[in-house]
Amino acid sequence: MASSLDHDDTAARSPSGAGGGLSGRGIRVQAGGATLVRSVDIDVRPGELCAIIGASGAGKSTLLRVLAGVNAPSAGTVTVDGEPIDYATDAVGYVPTGDLVHPQLTVREALRYAAALRAYDVAEATREARVEAVLDELHMMHRGDAQVRSLSDGERRRVAVGTELVGDPSVVVLDEPTSGLDPGLERRLMVLLRELADRGRAVLVTTPATGSLRLVDRIVVMASGGRIAFVGTHDETLRHFGATTIDEVYAMVEGSDESTDVVPVRSYDAADAPAQTSNNVSARRRTAPPLSSQVRTLSSRYALCMRRDARSLTLMIGQAPIIGIAIGLTVPSNILSNAVLGPFYGVLLAFMIVIGAVWLGLIAACREIARERDALLREAAVGVRLDAYLVSKCAVIFPLVAFQTALLIVPVALLQPPDGSFSDYGGVLAVSIVAAWGAVAIGLLVSVLVQNAGQATTVLPLVVIPQLLLAGALIPPSQMIAPIKALSDVTLARWALSGIGNALDLGPGISSDLSTVTGLEGSFFAQGIVQPMVMIALLSGVVLVFTAIVLDRRVINAIYDEYDLLDEDAPPAGAKRSPQPAA
Repeated sequence: MASSLDHDDTAARSPSGAGGGLSGRGIRVQAGGATLVRSVDIDVRPGELCAIIGASGAGKSTLLRVLAGVNAPSAGTVTVDGEPIDYATDAVGYVPTGDLVHPQLTVREALRYAAALRAYDVAEATREARVEAVLDELHMMHRGDAQVRSLSDGERRRVAVGTELVGDPSVVVLDEPTSGLDPGLERRLMVLLRELADRGRAVLVTTPATGSLRLVDRIVVMASGGRIAFVGTHDETLRHFGATTIDEVYAMVEGSDESTDVVPVRSYDAADAPAQTSNNVSARRRTAPPLSSQVRTLSSRYALCMRRDARSLTLMIGQAPIIGIAIGLTVPSNILSNAVLGPFYGVLLAFMIVIGAVWLGLIAACREIARERDALLREAAVGVRLDAYLVSKCAVIFPLVAFQTALLIVPVALLQPPDGSFSDYGGVLAVSIVAAWGAVAIGLLVSVLVQNAGQATTVLPLVVIPQLLLAGALIPPSQMIAPIKALSDVTLARWALSGIGNALDLGPGISSDLSTVTGLEGSFFAQGIVQPMVMIALLSGVVLVFTAIVLDRRVINAIYDEYDLLDEDAPPAGAKRSPQPAA
């Protein structure tokens, strides 16, 4: 390997480092005592395409996330066009690995929703023009009305880039966008990135592919331990390492000794920092987007994606009447009219209705945030309000669950007519819908707490079983010990059972003999339906507020708690930044 460069050449800086674009100074990342990125200085100027290469585990993606403002570093500063990354996250278009674009949307719809969330204060006609311009820029006009799930891998990567370009960022950062693509698709995507840079953007990309690196202006070679080994053009990189191909460079840096730097680490001088600038764009970024417009946009997108997933929607809706029929057939026919056994079986019938409603609410909501976790973190970074996101989920799921609950109650009412008027089931329906909404709130909390949708379904029994045990049908509250009764009093199913039992007028039919044998008390069903519904609503509100708090902490932790803070006196880049409040 050739000898190391001098200090000025080893920093990944552009010749005009004091201008615009992306700039990082003294970036260091440490997690659990291990150094992932070691004192990196880097500049990517407007009009430049810069590629970061290196062996697996060299810290490429870690550095990229810090430069894009996704994570705060342990030490160092990041600026965009001379502004701290704290106030310029929406000036950076960050495209991580994986698919963050909703597959049910068409390409044009995905870009429209992305534009509405990123450029919320721009006129709709202007946003629409921007969407069409990005489609043309991506060479995707002919695929604008195709659903994302029907696209090739390369086309989906281009759409992911497009969702960032509609915000008109000055910097585009991409984490291994060519990973998994065949050489032809990899070349086309790299040509597209070259075109983006030629139009004046600063483009930074990590890539494991080496076939198209002659298209980039500079290559940043990272060695083991998060060190910069060399920075230069394609030909300069080969000469420096004495290699004939970039593939040989990988082997050289992968086998380097981590105990010493490949090149001396350059100390950061405040005089090197790009000049600070201020403009109207930065002032706009500090203004929180309106809640109502984001709720409309997010709700519309969520509802459209749900409608497009016809199979899942059919299964969700279809299970409700099946559960209702099963409940109606399980207990003896016309049992509510039986003066002796009616109250006993009526309690069991009400209990099964409660469990059915709770199940519908839980299963409808428990995976909805977990499955969008990565997309949510990205959208929160560009200004999506967490309270708007949570409200949008409720705005779509609540009507769906209300419809499901109606489909649950109708067959029960037909198979098990009430002792009195059929209007009794109106109260049953009202209480059941409110109970299902409360279960939606619990499901959203589960979805925030777990890491993925698979975990949500695994955790679900731990949520359903307490509802079964504490509802008051299997073990009457009068027979519970004091601590368990206190838990029952703050359980959604307990109040739902009370309300439904009252709607069916079960209380007066519970005789002293039945009470002695079962422990059931008529007073349990003597609270009307309003009080149980109010209690369910209050419990649901508390759960939703707690869900918002947990969601807010999860997003903040994803930004700031990922890495160790090395200098307590000087907060890292982004320490002042925070996502939009959850409530």
